[in-house]
Amino acid sequence: MKKVILRGETLELMNKRQKLFGTAGIRGPYGIKVTAELVIGISQILVNQYKGEGILVAHDARTSSEALSQSACSAISLAGGKVYSIGLCTFPVIANLTRDEKHSVAIYITASHNPPQDNGIKVLKNGREFIQEEQNSIENELEKRSIQNKLFNYVSWDKIPPQNKITDANETYSKRIRKKLDFHGDGKKIILDCANGPMSDLAPKLLSKLGFQVTTINSHIDGHFPGRLAEPSPANLGTLIELCREKKTMGVAFDGDGDRIAVIDESGEFVDLSRMNALLATFAIEEEGPGSIVVSIDSSTTIDKTVDKIGATTIRTNLGELHGKIIELTKKNEKITFAAEPWKPIFPSWGLWIDGLFALVKLLKVITMRKTTVSDIMRDIPNHIAERKAYMVDVEGVLTIFEKCKEKLIEKMKDQDGRELTIDGLRYDLNDGTWILIRKSGTEPKIRIYYESPTKERFKWVEQIVKELEEIIIKK
Repeated sequence: MKKVILRGETLELMNKRQKLFGTAGIRGPYGIKVTAELVIGISQILVNQYKGEGILVAHDARTSSEALSQSACSAISLAGGKVYSIGLCTFPVIANLTRDEKHSVAIYITASHNPPQDNGIKVLKNGREFIQEEQNSIENELEKRSIQNKLFNYVSWDKIPPQNKITDANETYSKRIRKKLDFHGDGKKIILDCANGPMSDLAPKLLSKLGFQVTTINSHIDGHFPGRLAEPSPANLGTLIELCREKKTMGVAFDGDGDRIAVIDESGEFVDLSRMNALLATFAIEEEGPGSIVVSIDSSTTIDKTVDKIGATTIRTNLGELHGKIIELTKKNEKITFAAEPWKPIFPSWGLWIDGLFALVKLLKVITMRKTTVSDIMRDIPNHIAERKAYMVDVEGVLTIFEKCKEKLIEKMKDQDGRELTIDGLRYDLNDGTWILIRKSGTEPKIRIYYESPTKERFKWVEQIVKELEEIIIKK
């Protein structure tokens, strides 16, 4: 077994203090982990770190998000910073606005696909989320503030600038997409499941302007998520899947803040996340030429098989560190054509943020130009048998359970031909295309197991290993 270690996991254990940032910003229970005090602290730290720069503030539709974003606006102003308040919007919309030098830093209040009782904070700069070093800097400053036991830092009354309101953020984003992709739809029908979030306003209007017939479900904004849970997984999309099957129409589901998408084809089949990323990567390569494709550790070998045929190279990195890897490789003059985590595509030529809506419009353009369907265009993308599982565990026991599972997995894989990756959890890529990954969630107290195989026989074999891992997780 070939061993590939790109980054030691011991870094996490070296930090004695509890790490706030996970794989996608900060997330956790509202009022416990994610508090107004935390929002205030981060906001005032950003004012100090980016003196003179405007800071964008926006939020998703959760019941606690608007109030927390108001805390951010107040904290920035009282520290002498320039606030540009957007209010309710999607993650891609606020990310797009950070391309503007007058407000290139942003705080976005969201817990993405987490349950409605959670909330979170994403921090952005120049069209991307903060990388590890920037996150560590904020955490270090928060620790200093806690020692000082001081909630607010105040500037003199005459140094507080007026707050700015941005009311056309959706239209700015929408116009840029229409200009970038420059096409008109053929009247194709599409069903959108907007997850009762801010995409409820943006996506239907944009696709209608592009010439598509749009039907929506879960499109009234409600922070309780009454229609379905915010994660667009197959288990949560029963209504959409049934509608697509009945109407023979493609469907798309968003998550709570609009960066993720899930696609349902015209027969009502959920399109595997990694297969969709493989398809989107081919679009990018066809338009921009070969380059490197950066994907997260939990991505399928489907993308490798697909892009290898057209001259691109696949590079894996830690979950939540796509931006850092892109920056690292770009400094070495490597061309990054596409990047993705499952659900989360990045087109660097468009922007370094995760943008499911841009990916959707890109897909619709190709389908329209080629006069085809989702079902047909996916035929050339390898279709492996895959499963993604997550197990909620006690916060205190997650590390112990994870280590025991790793020991078991190492034992089961010792005689297999392939390679071992320890960059983020423990993954085995076997020579026949079968792979398995076990890792701790970076945002919730969960153990995640992902596995896949090109054949039923080998899938059943790896599934049996997963059952043995489940026994460890359940027994604790």
